Amino acid sequence: MKQLQTAFFYFISLFFATALLCLPANVSAQDMNLDDGWEYAWGDSAFNSDGVPLWTQQNSLADWQPIAFPADPPARGAHDNVWFRIKLPQHVYRDPVFYASSIDLLAEVYLDGELIYKHGQLDQNGVGVFAGWPWHMITLPENFAGKTLYFRVYSNYINIGFWGERKLTERVDALKQIIEESLQGFIVAGVTIFIALMAAIFAMLKGQRRQFLNVCLFSLAAAGLVLGDIPAMKLIWDQPLLWNYIGAYAYFLLPIPMFMLLAEWLSDAGLEVRHFQWLWRAHFVFLLLAAIGSVSGLLHLTQLYPAFDGMFIVTLLLLVVFVLLVFNRVRLEQKLLILAYFGFCSVMMLDMAVAHNWISWSSVPVSSGALLFSVAIIGLSFNHYLSTQRRLAKLNISLESKVIERTEQLSIMVKQEALRANGLLFQQEKLEIVSDIIFELESCHTLEVGIEKIANNIEALCAPFSGVFSIAVTDEWRNVHSWGHTIDAPLPKNTALIKLKFNNEQGVFPFRVVNQQGSVRYVALLQVQATGVLNGYPVAHFMKLLKRAVEKINITLANIALREELQRFSYEDELTGLKNRRFFSEVMEHEIASAEQNQEALSLLICDIDYFKKFNDTYGHPAGDEALKTLASLLSHFFHEGDIVCRLGGEEFVVVMPRVTSEDCLRKAEQLRAAVEKTQIEYEGYLLENITISIGISNWPELISDPRQLFQQTDSALYQAKESGRNCIRITEK
Repeated sequence: MKQLQTAFFYFISLFFATALLCLPANVSAQDMNLDDGWEYAWGDSAFNSDGVPLWTQQNSLADWQPIAFPADPPARGAHDNVWFRIKLPQHVYRDPVFYASSIDLLAEVYLDGELIYKHGQLDQNGVGVFAGWPWHMITLPENFAGKTLYFRVYSNYINIGFWGERKLTERVDALKQIIEESLQGFIVAGVTIFIALMAAIFAMLKGQRRQFLNVCLFSLAAAGLVLGDIPAMKLIWDQPLLWNYIGAYAYFLLPIPMFMLLAEWLSDAGLEVRHFQWLWRAHFVFLLLAAIGSVSGLLHLTQLYPAFDGMFIVTLLLLVVFVLLVFNRVRLEQKLLILAYFGFCSVMMLDMAVAHNWISWSSVPVSSGALLFSVAIIGLSFNHYLSTQRRLAKLNISLESKVIERTEQLSIMVKQEALRANGLLFQQEKLEIVSDIIFELESCHTLEVGIEKIANNIEALCAPFSGVFSIAVTDEWRNVHSWGHTIDAPLPKNTALIKLKFNNEQGVFPFRVVNQQGSVRYVALLQVQATGVLNGYPVAHFMKLLKRAVEKINITLANIALREELQRFSYEDELTGLKNRRFFSEVMEHEIASAEQNQEALSLLICDIDYFKKFNDTYGHPAGDEALKTLASLLSHFFHEGDIVCRLGGEEFVVVMPRVTSEDCLRKAEQLRAAVEKTQIEYEGYLLENITISIGISNWPELISDPRQLFQQTDSALYQAKESGRNCIRITEK
């Protein structure tokens, strides 16, 4: 830190000394100042068909009047156009140029009626848009001596005409003068930018952040003001309006950090600084309105300068009054700051007076004043910063022991908090695994698939503990997955009355489902033993976490079992246990589509108990139900391995026989008919009379051309069997 401070002051001293020594050199001996012989004429000249101004051809057409200095002629009134002329002296140059510091605002230069230079663009009415305040270097022909040089000038500004020096010189001498005049500005700009960077660095360090930020802002504004006023910037990039805008807005910005700095310093002395805050806020509002107005085209730079100068004078006078009232109450360093501020303001007021022609033209060292003020500010701020650091160092010594003690306490707290954070992270990971398991279970259609998914994920839930996962198979437990160390956890002999239990060493967690009637069925069993180490998470808490996880999974398993049972009920005939008509409708559509796609045979058989109503009336409906169950049992015995048996309703049954020919279907139907005729029905210890069935069969594509007519044709064949005396088989005719 001390090396940085030393380097900073060394750099400031070096550049400050260089800035003061690098003053512009004397102009060349060949330079000829054009201070005498100027004439002016208000208004604008007419032009002939060749574009030549008539005033340059005939003297009598204009009211030419002598003027000591070619600027702001008397009796301007509403005139925005004026012409100036001067007869060039007899002088010999190798590369002659006419050099002028500035012209308000736009100008065209004529020699022998020919346009040889222009700044800005004038229309046929002699009106144009502001194009900046650059210096002008007008190239002259070798035979310029004795000729009259005409200047067509337009200005809607408070001033019109030339500003600064006007002279004849060699081009190389003019360029040399421009570079020499710019050298000091470049040095000052470099130093102020360096100061801004240093202030920004110190602002990022502890202490006086706002103060150093204000110094940074002021230095940047000073740098912008200097850069906008350096003549050589036009040689670097010929955009005079851009450089003027940079300089102007830097000029408008300067009072803001200046007033903020004064408010900051004086507030340290316990003084009321509301006045300073109102002053910098007023300038900030002006800067904001100026930026909006200039960007939108409502205001021009030429209109902003007089308004700002007037505002600055008023705010400066208010500031002087307030500062004089409190000057004796502030410390020495604050008095030095006030004096440095008033010194810089004096330079700005002097430059303002020259700009408004309140005093005769002279070069005002605004850049040097900005540099002096920046150096004073940064020096005082840095000294204030060092004194603050010394006070802080003393406080640090007294606080070191407390800090060490507090650090040790915090270290313990950090370790405890780290363990707690690890525990919470561990818990969050396990809860996410539980959520994933439940998410996968929700997509399962059967309980068997759900148990399999639990077996695949249960190890991740229980890690790092060892465990065994078992499933219920015919009232016994079968181990399907184990991990970790071999644990001392023998499986129970049966799946009944498994109770959840756990402690800090091991736990038993049953998975069960509860149906709508409230009966409990155990489907899986998890046994866990604490064989690993949990980082910051108590084993007892983990066992409780497993308990809650299993309870959540059990709820999901119960939902799966309920869905499975409801699905079974929706497709199953409750009396016979066969599939119902709804299932037949869905499976028939599928088999028809499959048969068409694969060009495979599809047979259909429909049977009906003969005289079933008479059977019910004779023996009663319970006996009829027994007859239906007997027929369903025979159907299940005769048809399997791909055949689908369904009860359509009442005493009517249907068999779907994929990939079966009509001949095989007829053979199977005859075997069924004969078996039914021979089967005795027993009900409540009594043998009932035998039943017979009528059968209709059909086949695609042997017997019908459209498989979608298969059920209708088979039903028609059944009707024919009943019409033919029953206890017979009829097949669809081609």
